[in-house]
Amino acid sequence: MAIEASGGGLALDRKRTSLELYQTHRASLLSYAARLSGDKTAAEDIVQDVWLLFSRQQIETISAPLNYLRTMVRNLVITRVRRQGLEGAAGTDFEAVTAEMADGQVTPEENVASREAMKRILDAIASMPDPRQRQAICLYHFEGLKLREIAAHLGLSVTRVHSLIEDGMVICDRVRKEGL
Repeated sequence: MAIEASGGGLALDRKRTSLELYQTHRASLLSYAARLSGDKTAAEDIVQDVWLLFSRQQIETISAPLNYLRTMVRNLVITRVRRQGLEGAAGTDFEAVTAEMADGQVTPEENVASREAMKRILDAIASMPDPRQRQAICLYHFEGLKLREIAAHLGLSVTRVHSLIEDGMVICDRVRKEGL
């Protein structure tokens, strides 16, 4: 009896762990899916499908579960786009469809503009008066740390770290939009 109870407990812990991982990162997965698909409604469906698939996996066999979830999102978006393309392309002229498709290459002008925008944003971050704000933004956006990890590192509350990052991102967004 004890063996059955502990075996059931392991299965329950595994489900709880995968659910906690999913719930913790659901918002970022939605954002990622929306960015890739260009459709918030489709992103909801994709993330839900990812959960259904992921919940059947044995999480302890996955070395990087968050990366695995993001890969699942990306793959489902690609599958949807391909399916929609096949459904929409049925009965259309191949030359007409391919003429409208972008080649995916970045033009030299776009490359220079992106580099200049990034330099302006990095300069804006470097010129922020609060060193904790600079550090919080860098740790969050460039190092990939979570808010609670940054809070522990800086000795601040999670709410304060979130506020620092949010205020800093408003500045960065203004710089990006205005080209200051």
